Amino acid sequence: MSHPLHVAILWHMHQPDYLDPRTGEYALPWVRLHAVKDYLRMAELQAQYPQVHATVNFVPSLLAQIEAYAEGAAQDRALKLSTQTAWSREDKAYILSLFFCVNEHKVMARSARYLELKARRDATRGDVDAFSDADYLDLIALFNLAWMDSLNLAQDPQFQAISHKGAGYTPEDIRLILAKQREVIASIIPAYKALAAQGQVELTTSPYYHPILPLLISTDSARVAMPGIALPSVALAAPEDAREQLARAVQAHAARFGKKPAGLWPSEGAVGAAVVPLIAEAGFAWFASDEAILARSLGVRIERDGAGHVKNPSILYQPYWVDGGSRPVAAVFRDHALSDRIGFVYQSMNPQAAVDDMIYRLHVIRERLEPDGLPYLVPIILDGENAWEYYEQNGNPFLKTLYQRLGDDPLLKPVTVREYLRKYPPRARIDRLFTGSWINGNLDTWIGEEKHNRAWAWLAQTRQRLMDWQAAHPDAPAQLLGDAWERIYQAEGSDWFWWYSSRNRSPMQAEFDRLYRARLLDVYRILGEAPPRDLAELDAAWGRPDNAIPFIQSAASGWPETWAWDRSLTLVPLAASQGAAQRAYVPVRRLRLHRDEQSLHLRLETYEPMENPNVIVDIWPTGDGTGAPWTAHLAGETSAEAGVRVRRGTHDLYLSIPLGAAGIGRSASIGLRVALVQKDGEKCWVPSEAPAALVLDSIQA
Repeated sequence: MSHPLHVAILWHMHQPDYLDPRTGEYALPWVRLHAVKDYLRMAELQAQYPQVHATVNFVPSLLAQIEAYAEGAAQDRALKLSTQTAWSREDKAYILSLFFCVNEHKVMARSARYLELKARRDATRGDVDAFSDADYLDLIALFNLAWMDSLNLAQDPQFQAISHKGAGYTPEDIRLILAKQREVIASIIPAYKALAAQGQVELTTSPYYHPILPLLISTDSARVAMPGIALPSVALAAPEDAREQLARAVQAHAARFGKKPAGLWPSEGAVGAAVVPLIAEAGFAWFASDEAILARSLGVRIERDGAGHVKNPSILYQPYWVDGGSRPVAAVFRDHALSDRIGFVYQSMNPQAAVDDMIYRLHVIRERLEPDGLPYLVPIILDGENAWEYYEQNGNPFLKTLYQRLGDDPLLKPVTVREYLRKYPPRARIDRLFTGSWINGNLDTWIGEEKHNRAWAWLAQTRQRLMDWQAAHPDAPAQLLGDAWERIYQAEGSDWFWWYSSRNRSPMQAEFDRLYRARLLDVYRILGEAPPRDLAELDAAWGRPDNAIPFIQSAASGWPETWAWDRSLTLVPLAASQGAAQRAYVPVRRLRLHRDEQSLHLRLETYEPMENPNVIVDIWPTGDGTGAPWTAHLAGETSAEAGVRVRRGTHDLYLSIPLGAAGIGRSASIGLRVALVQKDGEKCWVPSEAPAALVLDSIQA
């Protein structure tokens, strides 16, 4: 190719809407903490490399929360406790549970005092009396400092002295830390507005509360990619809400940045044929999704060689026109392999070596493209906040090196999506856009499991009740109806359904469940009605330990009932989920397991059909995974181990292992690890890095 290869990096900034309707406060502090760690730092760092243009996507509900913190109107419990000098026992327990939530190896390890406090917390199992008031002050200071980026700290000599203090922090020190945080947060929106005015950054948006647009239009849309997926007992079909979420996004973006956005990152890259007309109607010139959607839309495979290089690059690295009804809309599709390398792979590499790898891969793409005289575009789209805590120094050395190399390389041209499309509009067309997201090309991260579907049914029922009430009360105050609909729009956000997925684990899942229900419960409160009992009663299952293998009685045949798998413990490969982040593809979807009186039941699920499965199961009779494991090696549908029963579906392998045969007997805990052996001999282990330490639940689930 004679032209330089155009590279469009899009950083997506998103946090859930943490506002608690009951208290008017933010239930969790992550907007504030990511604001002082990532958002301003990303703008200031890019400003140092004016030749590097990029796209930054802000979810409007995140911007609203940033503004509230900047104005001093936002309060979260961690912030409130940080301003106190005396705490109740409940407060102290909360501090000990939350204020160690930083990356231990990349962040906490920089402070001997922080490590000392964590070791004491772990050794005493969170005994609040094991810490003095001075300890709590140090912990509060260190936690708030740990979430602040070093670039911001280095610019303020007074603040640098506080950060280097290490121990013996005073209430005045903490007051200065929190004041600095507010100063940083207040600078975020002006910094991006300035970069956009200079043309270095294109600012784009997502639907206001980050809903999954195809599912909001119709929950039945999940069956486009997965015809057999289980759907909610009460269907939701709210295209008017999808339209409202987009219209609000445009309005909010224009109010903050002075102009309407040209580009849209649909929440989680989730799109479909029914979505595009709404995108066109809202006035967007372009949107982005994932290569999996492009492949399914065109009916082709995006093929890669053994090194991960795309073998048919001209298909992926160009924009497309997509029919939007009233007018076509341009679409670009992310290279999920390159995006995942920044999100997951480069964090464990030396920054120079990581950037060398990225630049080399971009050069390979350029060399393989057809010499047709037209420039191509490589979209790299990923989370702009959650990856950096896994990098050294918050990713600053990597980003500086990457921007320097991109700006200096005459064969590469870093651009915004809009500036590329203005010069080189699409020359190809997609007749019908496939329905799915950037994760595995489908929607099963947000629908299909028992907890998912129950939540969707609650949303559909509550929304319908609001519509019925509104029709019966035509003279109802506009403010009352506005408040009720606001709760519905908030409940449509993707994050609630993300955390209902068995693939995503977090110690905060019970809190996300409560916040989701709180939005729907508030609708009934506003209407003056009693909510459904099952909505009001929090799920007791959140109280079960995360590592408990539930006891579920099997059918008379000895095989589990179909419903039992939805109540099973779920393990996923590390690469598939990092809490708030998720990689685009791994061969194993998940491993589900539960027990009955006689057996341990496992269900290994894969994304591709299993023609001749080759699986290894290792079980240790103790949770620490020491010593030699009992091992079962399964080829096809047979196992040489006595008593092990195997059954295979298209994408599922079921194993029933007698507790006695595996040497478990009546053990209270076990270690377990399962591998799917791929055709090239590579093993995809679940869990990925070490055996899972699991406890055997004796309570009927």
